[in-house]
Amino acid sequence: MHTRSDNSRRNGMALVIVLAFSAILLVLGIVYLRTFSQTTHVTRLQIDHLQAEFFARGIQNIALFKVKRFPDFFLRSYRYHVYKKRRESGDTSVPEPIRPFESISPFEKFTGVYSGRTNDILHHLSPGDDAAWGFTEPLNIATWSTTFNLRSSEDFNRAFIEIDVHVQMAGRDNVGHYKMSLDASQTSEL
Repeated sequence: MHTRSDNSRRNGMALVIVLAFSAILLVLGIVYLRTFSQTTHVTRLQIDHLQAEFFARGIQNIALFKVKRFPDFFLRSYRYHVYKKRRESGDTSVPEPIRPFESISPFEKFTGVYSGRTNDILHHLSPGDDAAWGFTEPLNIATWSTTFNLRSSEDFNRAFIEIDVHVQMAGRDNVGHYKMSLDASQTSEL
């Protein structure tokens, strides 16, 4: 009789061990699946962030090329832009303009930010041109824009140019801000 009750106890104990081991495996499996699904989501966000950053760096390089290619136009148009803003804000220390301000300032022409402008690579492309050129391919970029700032010292002989690019990926609410600062000095050639 002892063998039957010993066998029943062993079978009962084995059943408890198997159930406990199965429960542990089930819990570990659920934790693994949850971790895997969260990691996949984070990885997609990281890929979007990297793509937006590389795109922004490319736009900054294009903007930098434009500034390097036309440094005098950039500097004069930026000075005009600051002068116009100060005058329009009511600053009386700024003298009257010699002639009326242009509707589209030279700085707006340089940066490509003005109404009626349908294509400017620093800000946007029409969907047709973007599709034809494949400019944003294979990225899922919804919008982008570029701003320039000039922080001067030594009466514009030394300046710090800031090029900010704002990128929004398609399907995302947040906008990534990417800043490039450059130290630029101006010297006269003899």
